[in-house]
Amino acid sequence: MATIRRHDWEGEDVFTLENENFELSIIPGIGSNVYRLYDRIAGRDVLRVPDRVESLRKSPGHYGIPLLLPPSRIRNAAFPFNGKTYRFQPNTPDGQHFIHGFVRARPWNVVKTDADGDAAEIVTEFQMAHFPEVLAQYPHELTIRAHTRIQGNALIQTFVFANESAEPAPFGFGLHTWFRLDGKPEAWKLKLPVVDRWEFDDRMLATGRRLPLGPFQALNEGLHLQGQNVDAAFRIGDQPAQATLVGPECTIRYTASEPFTQWVVYTAGEAKETICIEPLTWTPDAPNLDAGPELTGMRAIEPGDELKLTVTLEIER
Repeated sequence: MATIRRHDWEGEDVFTLENENFELSIIPGIGSNVYRLYDRIAGRDVLRVPDRVESLRKSPGHYGIPLLLPPSRIRNAAFPFNGKTYRFQPNTPDGQHFIHGFVRARPWNVVKTDADGDAAEIVTEFQMAHFPEVLAQYPHELTIRAHTRIQGNALIQTFVFANESAEPAPFGFGLHTWFRLDGKPEAWKLKLPVVDRWEFDDRMLATGRRLPLGPFQALNEGLHLQGQNVDAAFRIGDQPAQATLVGPECTIRYTASEPFTQWVVYTAGEAKETICIEPLTWTPDAPNLDAGPELTGMRAIEPGDELKLTVTLEIER
């Protein structure tokens, strides 16, 4: 039987969901981050786990499954949309650009919890109307509901975005998921159906040009991770949005629904302990690119409309 336990970790409220396959822990107060997913069958952590709460507070994008809205970098922390210019507070180390959005470190509210059979779920909510400093930069009353559910051998995350403002809201969303390689990159390979990659400049900002896959062509069949040093954005095209990590004891399938159109893969240097696999609805700096929404994933949520996205992580043995 699945269970849900509420407990304290260094002053933060933690909700832990358990069934026969998983032990999942989430901190709503720090970005609603699923900071731990423990595989009870294999006896290992699937995700990179912070050693202390303070580590997660200081680096909310570097553990577990950070939620990014908008994801990736925005050049000069600004972009035009619908006749106005959006200006964000720069937060990159050079003080010039904006990265990884508004919600990854701010508190979310718990709406409900439920456990039934082998399934357990927590629903959390973020309302931008409650954060004046966010509305000053992104003037839309967007409400996000995140349904985090374990069922059998799957983690299912469903996100519902409701635009409660009077104007279209430019929209990009992504996850920054840190998978553990256990210090054995030679034992893992990544299969990622993609059609091309985006050119980056020396500041890791997209130029709008698309490049052939080149050395990453092997992703379509399975790229061995030993010796790989990757920080790149890929376009999915008409193929399934599914990343497959094949390891020594299991296969991890990471599947995203429409309108996820891009993947970012990041190894933080040569692959060793972790690989970050990021499903995105738009490519880095999409609002500033001339490539067209059919390529970049640039879109908006109309007033009164909702958008629903689902990402599923399954472990097969």
